[in-house]
Amino acid sequence: MFSSFNPGHVGIKVSLREGLPLAERHGFSGYDAALTALHDEVVAHGAPAVRELFIHHGLRIGAWNLPFVPYQVTDAEWRDWLGRLPPLLATARALGARRAGMWILPGSDALVFDANFRFHVERFQPVAKLLAEHGVRLGLEFIGPETSLRSFQHPFVHSVATISELAQAIGSNCGLLLDAWHWHCAKGTREELHGLRREFIVQVHVNDAPSGVPRTELIDNRRKLPGATGVIDLDGFMQALADAGYDGPVTAEPFDAELNALPAEEAAARTARATRAAVARAIRSAEHAT
Repeated sequence: MFSSFNPGHVGIKVSLREGLPLAERHGFSGYDAALTALHDEVVAHGAPAVRELFIHHGLRIGAWNLPFVPYQVTDAEWRDWLGRLPPLLATARALGARRAGMWILPGSDALVFDANFRFHVERFQPVAKLLAEHGVRLGLEFIGPETSLRSFQHPFVHSVATISELAQAIGSNCGLLLDAWHWHCAKGTREELHGLRREFIVQVHVNDAPSGVPRTELIDNRRKLPGATGVIDLDGFMQALADAGYDGPVTAEPFDAELNALPAEEAAARTARATRAAVARAIRSAEHAT
């Protein structure tokens, strides 16, 4: 696995060509770029030039979110996106950007669990099929905080077990976007992560929780950098990734207002140190196992 950088996760607004040297300066190994930004660069300069741009900065391509939210658009918009995706996915294939992600809301005010499950499968299966045709895997992310779950009338997937069931129902190239924050908020255990296959883990986000806040009252956009407080069992989380042989990007997603307010260079430096330290936990775990 390798440390990857998503500037937007720490409040930094930069273009791809500004973000790559920023990531290089602070020692990241990868960069999570939006698929549309990658596509624009390929259209303007060609795939070989964009691949060379990443190589020039010593960075691997990390992961990207789907450019739309399949369950939050109308039927017409959904069909329109199915027609617009293939050129974007051709870019992903050409660049080797083969890890996509999307979050799943933990409830609905209109649909009970079974109906919502069927709706998500219907909306995501054609998308996953298009991704599979271009060699791309899709990681689904559950939302763990009870404060988020309580905002809906009908609960939906909000744990490793339930999001795994949804991913398996969607397609063989669909797996997990594992986020340490959501895992912690959902009262996740080390045991439930054991046995996960490398191929089933598509992306990983790391973070920490603020100290002194009961788990039941944690709010989704108030987090910390990984290792900042020690509230989240990051050792157990990263050990499970090492045991699975996960080989993809590890990206910090702290959503921390204090961090977001820092100058870009300082925010990037702190994020880099925390992300590399998180990856090092997994490396030490793997070395200890051997």
